[in-house]
Amino acid sequence: MNVVFHVSSGTLAEVRHATNNVRNLLGDETTETETVTLLANGDSVYFFTADSPIADSVESLVEVGVRVRVCRNSITGRDIDAGELVEGIELVPSGVGEVVKRQAAGDAYVKVP
Repeated sequence: MNVVFHVSSGTLAEVRHATNNVRNLLGDETTETETVTLLANGDSVYFFTADSPIADSVESLVEVGVRVRVCRNSITGRDIDAGELVEGIELVPSGVGEVVKRQAAGDAYVKVP
């Protein structure tokens, strides 16, 4: 099963909640997953930069194979340069467009605050 976690909220607690949900799924031995994606748009993108308080957590998700994707529209609108993001993050043109594509492809969708 493929899963996409979608986070758009701009508080540290909510983005941390999203990364914890991803970790919980990865640790659930009763649920088989092929591809796990964490998609960020809106104000949540501030927490996917290399100087974020959760940068190490995001990087560790990338290292275990989670596809961490960030909306280009969101970083552009917030004057964040793509080079500021945690290494290994993939940019997508539109967060909402990515959600639509993933759902059309059959991914399970989990909206996190």
